[in-house]
Amino acid sequence: MVRAITDDIPDDDDDDLDKDWRVRLVRSDPSSSSYDPRYAKPISSAPGWGEVDPAVLDQARPSVPAFPLDVLPEFWRDWVDCTAHSATAPADYVVQSLLASVVALCGGGTTVRVTPSWSEPLVLWQALVGGTSSAKSPAMAPARNLITQLEAEKTGDEERSRAILLAESSLAAAADAVTANPRGVVLWRDDLPGWLVSPVDAARTQWLQAWAAGPLSLGQGTAQRRIDRFAVSLLLAVSPERLSGLLASGEELASRFLFTWPHLPEHSPLAGGKPARNDEALAALRRIARKARAPGVPLDFIVDERGLKALDAFLTKLQAELREADGLEMAWLGKGRGTVVRLAGVLELLKWSESGATGSPGHLGAEEIGRGVRLWSDYFRPHAMALVHRTAPSEGERQVRRVVRWLRDRKLSEVSREQVRCEALARTVNAAGADSVLYRLQAAGIVSQVHYSTPAQGRPPNRWLVNPRLATRGSAGNTGNTANPTAR
Repeated sequence: MVRAITDDIPDDDDDDLDKDWRVRLVRSDPSSSSYDPRYAKPISSAPGWGEVDPAVLDQARPSVPAFPLDVLPEFWRDWVDCTAHSATAPADYVVQSLLASVVALCGGGTTVRVTPSWSEPLVLWQALVGGTSSAKSPAMAPARNLITQLEAEKTGDEERSRAILLAESSLAAAADAVTANPRGVVLWRDDLPGWLVSPVDAARTQWLQAWAAGPLSLGQGTAQRRIDRFAVSLLLAVSPERLSGLLASGEELASRFLFTWPHLPEHSPLAGGKPARNDEALAALRRIARKARAPGVPLDFIVDERGLKALDAFLTKLQAELREADGLEMAWLGKGRGTVVRLAGVLELLKWSESGATGSPGHLGAEEIGRGVRLWSDYFRPHAMALVHRTAPSEGERQVRRVVRWLRDRKLSEVSREQVRCEALARTVNAAGADSVLYRLQAAGIVSQVHYSTPAQGRPPNRWLVNPRLATRGSAGNTGNTANPTAR
């Protein structure tokens, strides 16, 4: 017979351990120093379950910051706000379309010169991520209409042949468009072109030249042609599911994209909305188009001494972070060096376009570089990491999510490490690997380890309680759950 459990059982644990959840053993022979699992009967009180980490739930929607509109100059901030309101769309999508419009007009004809040997073209690759009916297309339409109006203003057959917007996604079509318009073009589409998601497409490596505005050679022999500055920006709308193909197809292309995945805004009342000042926006973009030059003699933004100091501070921190990263995350962070100065140049052009100032845009100082750093670090980086971790998780995260699905399907209240290793993970990991997964789940609020007092002989079981809300809820929001599982 197992002796009765009473409150006078000696408590050898210190107070700190008692505050944690602990299980003590009852033995058939109280004087025995050996652990006998036949007579073990945990005495327990469940932990207070905290918030579940949504990263371990397949359907979780990560939290990401809204676009910091204050990095835009006043006129464009107002234009974005009014346009987003009228389209009932996230301002994020409207801003990305505006940035794409600026680089469409500049491309290889405008550069940011950091040092004599380092310059960046104003080329951006952007992906607007969202599901069906997330208002991507309505948000993109106003900026596209402004570019279309600028194209309609061209006179003469030669000028009209210099298209800014590119719809066909083949490399040959892009090469033809850049040949006609040497400043470059923007591929503006509501989907992903096939070369971005097909690892066997031979054109993938050649498209890398488009991001760098580098040289491109096509054809062979007498049919070969060369483009010295092949500048093509991308603005693509894509669903999160479709995006997984891009993220899984290789780091070289995916790491060059600026991703935005905003939350849908609340509905704004239809009455009382202020119309966007599209005529003034058109005039501002027209000023940018007239200021950009030919690729051979580009408009240069020069980073001054104060700007270099601000950039050095950013690059020092980035280099330290790169040493701790790997895979696609490391590849994406590595492109931050050039992307920050490109963003600083685009923002400065927007500021210059609304000012009415004569002459060319000025140097990039600490304030201008700071805006680019802030936009990349505080906005684009969280969005990119949310997507990378959500749609292209590491092998360890995939194992964690697999175990979560398995626990939810079986509605277990308690599980052993061996069950996780053998059943949930089909023996694809050893005991240490299963422990690693379980500790990650414990940190995520999914499981809580059962602790036993250490016996003189034998090994206590490796068992874990499962958060009872896992079977009924697939997201965070379980703070305060103090349901007690049945002791075994």
